[in-house]
Amino acid sequence: MLDNDFRNPDLDRYVNRFFEYEPQVGVIGDAYNVDEVDEYVAAVREIQGSYPEADLVIVPKCRAAIQAVPDDLVLGYSRGYADRLAHEFSEPRDWRGRRVHILGGSPPKQLEVIKQLTQPTLTGDPPADIVGVDWNGVHRGAQFGEFWTPDGWDDRGRDADHMTVRKTVRHGLAQIREFWQAHDVWPESTPQEGGAELTYRGPSLSELESAACTECEGNVWTTERGPYVAEYGTGEICGYCSYECYFSHRHRNNLAELAGEQSVSFPPA
Repeated sequence: MLDNDFRNPDLDRYVNRFFEYEPQVGVIGDAYNVDEVDEYVAAVREIQGSYPEADLVIVPKCRAAIQAVPDDLVLGYSRGYADRLAHEFSEPRDWRGRRVHILGGSPPKQLEVIKQLTQPTLTGDPPADIVGVDWNGVHRGAQFGEFWTPDGWDDRGRDADHMTVRKTVRHGLAQIREFWQAHDVWPESTPQEGGAELTYRGPSLSELESAACTECEGNVWTTERGPYVAEYGTGEICGYCSYECYFSHRHRNNLAELAGEQSVSFPPA
């Protein structure tokens, strides 16, 4: 999968990278109006000339853009951390009958969207075809030594001398797979069987450099205090070097944190 950086999009760069890496799935960009849809569609047709089997995703950011994306392309449904989420400008019926890839959001959030877009309706609207989901929160949490579970973030093994971000990510992904299987949302065949074991080794240099506390910017790998990971209602994943930093940042910014399927927040002092 190759995603276009929504904070710094560059269509020419993206097309060049697609031909370089040849991904199976490509999220080509966010379309805030019909003109941008037309620009992305032209790029998609160029890519399809060489890679006709690739799934190309255009992410609508307004209702008109949804209708402007051709039916043979996949719609990207923004559910995670973005400037404009799909439910803010559209209704479930706008996405029904289309192929949809859910962008971002933890599995319970994505499951909610799947139900909204596929469950039977009184008006007989056709269900959406959910072709995929993705979420980078599991990677963010792993940088702070925690992996995702259906019951929340888990810090088991943090007392080990060293732990591997990659292995922690894999363990979180195994938990995510079990979540989807428990809800009967999983293909009949899968390229890998069984769960990933949680093992540890010393962190790499890049891992050390990418685990700064959201509050104090201290590196969680070098502090003696235990890290803490929180997911907020915006879809953002924040990691802290300690519970004290987490509490301070959350309280000062009046952030609403997800607790299961509930959202809780502290009022400003």
